[in-house]
Amino acid sequence: MTAGTTGAVILLVDDHRVFADVLREALLEQDGIDRVTHAASLAAARVLLATDPPDVVLLDLVLADESGFDLLSELTRSTAAPAAIVLSGSSDPRLIVKALERGAKGWLSKTTRLDALVTAVWQVLDGQMYLAPSTLRPVLTHLLSDAREREAAAGFVADLTPRELEVLRCLVSGMTRGEVAQHLFVSMNTVRTHVQSLLRSSGQHSALALVAFARSHGVQGIDETGDLPAAGRAESSY
Repeated sequence: MTAGTTGAVILLVDDHRVFADVLREALLEQDGIDRVTHAASLAAARVLLATDPPDVVLLDLVLADESGFDLLSELTRSTAAPAAIVLSGSSDPRLIVKALERGAKGWLSKTTRLDALVTAVWQVLDGQMYLAPSTLRPVLTHLLSDAREREAAAGFVADLTPRELEVLRCLVSGMTRGEVAQHLFVSMNTVRTHVQSLLRSSGQHSALALVAFARSHGVQGIDETGDLPAAGRAESSY
């Protein structure tokens, strides 16, 4: 559907009655918008989606004790579901990226001007995505930061010697340094040296942080099965 097409139906999912009423009336005054339905809960939204399907959903993520992410996931799983634009009071780039990953076609602040909101609606109905210009920089910064962290983590695991990876897997399994030494038949000093090396190369400042870092990037404990990251260098001698 393109701008100027008549008959668009919008479902507004928001539990703030005054905000919803004001926005609904403002949207109904716009050319090309035929009806604006409103749901204050996920249950009410599901009923309207089934009985009076909209062309686009304007969705708040915070609904009393409910999360709009749940409805967003449901919409994404249905091939016949309308496109959804998040209408939020937050500008947290992590939430924006999460919403886009869940299938949202746009993100707008609740303080967005009406003309920009309408532009976003028509753009999404035209098969495109919409992000307010003010959100682009923080979102891109967040995505680039995540990419750099993943690249650094991948390099960290790839550069481990086989023995360093063994020590790390022991730590991930919850072993103390003494237990690691016994398990690998090496001295406590050897384990200590490896742990210090692992801390330096991972950029972490404690064994607990090192374990969390390793787990978040695919390193499994020795008691776990599955594909393991491969160490990149030949095993060093002792």
